[in-house]
Amino acid sequence: AADFRLIDAARRWLPIDSARWTEAQKARIAEVCAVSERLRTLLEMRVELSALWSRSNASAEQLVAQLEAWCRRAESSGMRSLEELSLRVRCYAA
Repeated sequence: AADFRLIDAARRWLPIDSARWTEAQKARIAEVCAVSERLRTLLEMRVELSALWSRSNASAEQLVAQLEAWCRRAESSGMRSLEELSLRVRCYAA
């Protein structure tokens, strides 16, 4: 039951930019990630996608290749939310 409470609390923070998380939120997220591989994967993929979007020194070709690789991983993750996000990202990359 405690694990589910942690996961529910973490879901409320997911829309918030991780750079704005408080130390308490970071600690809670770390706890949740320790018990939920699924949430850990979602967070890692989110951070990676955010980093791809913010790379201003990458060429257009590099960015497209990196986004395509991210999309392939998202689609093979087995997580519907990542698969749906991949479809949206592909629309932007097209």
